[in-house]
Amino acid sequence: MTGSLLLGVALATSLAVMLICSMQTVPSTKQIKIFAATSLGFITLTSAYLWWLILTDNFEIAYVISYSSISLPTIYKISAFWAGQQGSFLLWLFFHAITGIILVYKRALPSTLTVYYFIQSALTILVLARSPFVLSEVAVVDGIGLNPLLQDPWMAIHPPIIFVGYALLAVPFSLSLGNLITEPATRNFLESSRTWTLIAWSFLGAGIFVGGYWAYKVLGWGGYWGWDPVENSSLVPWLLSAVLLHLINLSKSKPAVLPITHLAAIFTYSLVIYGTFLTRSGILGDFSVHSFGESNIGLTISIVNAIVLIGGLIILMQKSQYLPKGKMYESFSERAFIILLGSLILVFIAAIVWIGMSMPLLTAAMDNPAAVDTNFYVRTTSPLAVILAILIIFTFVKFKFKGISYGGIITHFGVLFGLIAIMLSSNGKTISQELIPNVTNEIIGYKITYEGQEFHEDELKKFYVYNVDGETAKALTKLRINGEDAAREPAILRTFAGDIYIAPSPPQDLQVSELFLERKKFTLEGKYAYIFEDSEIETDESGQPTAVKVKISVTEGNEVETVEPTIEVTLTGGTSKAISFFNGDKRMRLTGISGDESRIRLEILPSFEELSSMPISATISTKPFIWLLWLSAISIVAGTLIAVIRFK
Repeated sequence: MTGSLLLGVALATSLAVMLICSMQTVPSTKQIKIFAATSLGFITLTSAYLWWLILTDNFEIAYVISYSSISLPTIYKISAFWAGQQGSFLLWLFFHAITGIILVYKRALPSTLTVYYFIQSALTILVLARSPFVLSEVAVVDGIGLNPLLQDPWMAIHPPIIFVGYALLAVPFSLSLGNLITEPATRNFLESSRTWTLIAWSFLGAGIFVGGYWAYKVLGWGGYWGWDPVENSSLVPWLLSAVLLHLINLSKSKPAVLPITHLAAIFTYSLVIYGTFLTRSGILGDFSVHSFGESNIGLTISIVNAIVLIGGLIILMQKSQYLPKGKMYESFSERAFIILLGSLILVFIAAIVWIGMSMPLLTAAMDNPAAVDTNFYVRTTSPLAVILAILIIFTFVKFKFKGISYGGIITHFGVLFGLIAIMLSSNGKTISQELIPNVTNEIIGYKITYEGQEFHEDELKKFYVYNVDGETAKALTKLRINGEDAAREPAILRTFAGDIYIAPSPPQDLQVSELFLERKKFTLEGKYAYIFEDSEIETDESGQPTAVKVKISVTEGNEVETVEPTIEVTLTGGTSKAISFFNGDKRMRLTGISGDESRIRLEILPSFEELSSMPISATISTKPFIWLLWLSAISIVAGTLIAVIRFK
């Protein structure tokens, strides 16, 4: 209730800014500042309130249960804020509100603020519609926690950077429509729009690059880009915002370019909303590992998207008679033509990616939803990427960097090196092979020895250890409490020539046996005998069971050892940690107990030493000069920010 009340005030004040700016010819600057600051204040309070609920383990809230837990490290409790659909919308709204107050204090046109605060109001409605403050229907003592794949520093910062980019891209859209509404014949907004677009492009690009590095470092499938629809949903507006940047620059010297500059601004932000609709409506649930599940919010987002796109196009058509006319370029050898040609290539690439990521939606109309495979993107975009690289080189040679800032030069070189790096790294070698511990293999030019597994003392992670030409490389696997693999990271050995990338698979035969014991009865398994002695059910204050503990006597004939495995009751059922016995010779895990507590089910597991001596399979790849791709990403972002600083 508290969160909804705070959001209600934020919505009212956002609407107030929008209405004041739209209804008054000369709106009160003081009133606008008060309402905008109040809106930001209440959105900030709402965000702080959600963080407080997460950090204090308030498991009365369904969102906290779904994405946090008592044992979750603080850094990931903080990032649990945006781990789910509801929290990510609130994060987007928070960054949008911060950007809005900057626009207000920079005295943006009232028409611009009208558009911007309409979007802010719509985002607030989306957060209210998918509130992160809904009470849980069941009482629990602990939450499910954050997906182990997301428990990575790179993934903790990836979503905030993306949402900063989304929030900032609303500014050039608002500046464009605001200018069309009140001053269509002028180009006064171009300077401001260029600055905002540069910053938005750098943040969105940084978010995409961070996500790509996380995928490369964590997922273990050897790639930094899987052409997943959710990945593509941020790539398309990033490509179009690059088009927008070039058109803004060209519009300053070629007034006839202004109409398509407005068109680019409208489509760029519309595709931000469209990508949000695709990834959060549930349409991609069967086609993307990143998308959210089915949700009733899809209709609301689609309405907002329709208003943004159709409304923007209607305003552009109505004001087109006031826009400059004339030639966009004088000859094919002119710099303006080269820029327009490069922009057209980027539009083609964006259109191809849009078709691919939209295929599940487009084919759903025929009652046969389907998605394209990665080859579709590679075959269609690769020729265009090559043409784009040639065009960049041709432009540098012909015009000798004239008319481009230092930051722009760095950025364009970054793009060029990135395209080269993609081609180089995709020509690596890959082989899958069984590896026997302490046996050296000659694999794609390297001497690789698998040295076994190392287990962390908390038994929540382990490492597959390799020796590659005398250097040690370790592949991390995060484990669930029950010992099962939760998330795997490859071993990566970095060299100047590129990375050696080893993605292991666990042993095929783990030699796990299932054992049923009846109370007070002797059961023999291998060289050990087991007796189920006793059981105890622990409950909370309301009488709900929280854990089941049993006592088992184990003997190998000479000595008797008592083992007490436990099942912890969780929201999704229960979990049990394996316990070692007889100096780690074997391990056991309690997996079930009958209703009358007369019978239990155990898993008898191999020791850590036995696991370490088992053969494994691994996929070994080379990634030639992959570091050049990460360097190009840094160059693109850094060059863009330098262009912002040096822009006058």
